[in-house]
Amino acid sequence: MHLLKIEWLKVRSYRTFWILFGGFVLLFPLTFYFFIDKYNESVDNNAQGKMISSLLDNPSFFPKIWHSASWFGGLFFILVGMLLILLVTNEVQYRTHRQNIIDGLSREEFMLSKMLVGLVLAIAATLVVILSALVVGLIFSKDTSHLFEGMKYIGFFFLMSLQYLMVALVIAFLIKRTGLAIIIYFAFVFIIDNLLWVSLIRNNSKVGYFLPLESTDSLVPNPFIPRMMAQRNVEDSSLLICAAIYFVLMAVLVMRYFKKVDLKN
Repeated sequence: MHLLKIEWLKVRSYRTFWILFGGFVLLFPLTFYFFIDKYNESVDNNAQGKMISSLLDNPSFFPKIWHSASWFGGLFFILVGMLLILLVTNEVQYRTHRQNIIDGLSREEFMLSKMLVGLVLAIAATLVVILSALVVGLIFSKDTSHLFEGMKYIGFFFLMSLQYLMVALVIAFLIKRTGLAIIIYFAFVFIIDNLLWVSLIRNNSKVGYFLPLESTDSLVPNPFIPRMMAQRNVEDSSLLICAAIYFVLMAVLVMRYFKKVDLKN
């Protein structure tokens, strides 16, 4: 709690922090609502759309809405990852990380404080996804008897959030410069990870699903694609173990790096 109080003092008047996080909190629910509304409208006005929706198990209704919200939230979570990069690189560029250590924090405590910030951001984002799914589901669903089925995808979203934030943390500490770190983060998430995945799943190979980000992304597949078109042939348990290993390795890597790095540079 002491470390979180210190981090709170840093961000409470940081306008960029509130703009970016507020963007996620406001844009995600509104966009998700309008997307589901337009999806239902297209289904209601199209016989072929009704058939496709039935094959998808009605992703705009309970219980599938939990899956839909979790997948949709992953599209917006890049904003939160960028936010963590800003928080870390600003400390490095303005040398406030050195001042924290001079004032009495150990290097381990400083790193732990950033990981705790990531944990809080992941929890907050997950709560936004839960509330959005609940409200949108209640608005559009005719049957709520299976309200809480499928909530495992909320857990998967939380794990995915932690993985993305850990990747952002590693990039931020290794690159240090805000603009370059954000560019590399975007390139890794949107380009490098996807290109590697496509190249590694050829010939029904399972290797592509064990990439750092794909190990959690695959737990929340696109709910708007029929199951018969799904390619994944890896069990959830294997992906969860793989994601946990990556998370621990990245945490150890960034912790050891920060313990040895020269804070004057």
